[in-house]
Amino acid sequence: MQKSSILKTILKLLVFLGLAGYLTYAILDFNRPAHSPECTGLDIIIKDEQCTDFINENEIRELLVSKKLFPEGKALDDIDLTNLEKVLTASPYIDEALCFKTAEGRVAIHLTPRVPVLHVLNSEGEDFYIDNRGGTMPRGHHTIDLLVMTGNVPSAKAGPLYSNMGKRLGSDPYWSRQIQEIHVRPDGDIELTPIAGDFTILLGDTSNLDDKLSRMRTFYSEGLDKAGWNRYRLINLKFSGQVVAERR
Repeated sequence: MQKSSILKTILKLLVFLGLAGYLTYAILDFNRPAHSPECTGLDIIIKDEQCTDFINENEIRELLVSKKLFPEGKALDDIDLTNLEKVLTASPYIDEALCFKTAEGRVAIHLTPRVPVLHVLNSEGEDFYIDNRGGTMPRGHHTIDLLVMTGNVPSAKAGPLYSNMGKRLGSDPYWSRQIQEIHVRPDGDIELTPIAGDFTILLGDTSNLDDKLSRMRTFYSEGLDKAGWNRYRLINLKFSGQVVAERR
């Protein structure tokens, strides 16, 4: 009886230890983080409404690879979407970036490129674009047909100074067909070179631009059409409410 009692006690102890071990394993396994699935692919969507072709999918993929941020094959939990967006919008050609994870385990990137409105070839030999947000963009290998601005155009101030003028002239169906070049003189005054007619339009600065263009359009229809397009050498719009035309 004594030997049997000892065996029972040992069995009970072994069962207790087994249960304790199982419970410990179960608790640890329950609290262990679940394995994060891997990103199965990358979808890049570029909303280039102006058809600038300043960014393309291959360039974005190469950028992410160079920054060691390419998401495919990485654990989804390890992919920092905020950092992805930060790196993408640091590009001089990207305006907005939205990154998110899909239900299929992929990463989607929606990009909006910056839109150039003027092509600057300044007196310092610099070649760049002014965009629609008042910034500047390097020319790089990109080529786009835009109104050209030459002369005394300081790159550091060009965006805030001339972006609105570029948008205004480029978005107006009438003036986008009339002006072929903008030139900034050493004193800062702005000259427009028209496509038709052998004369120069002197704007002065960019203030009251709508009023100046309205006066010029009226002069086109009521003055030049009657007097002739080669009668004047300069049409001055600097003075409020006036059009001063200088004859040859």
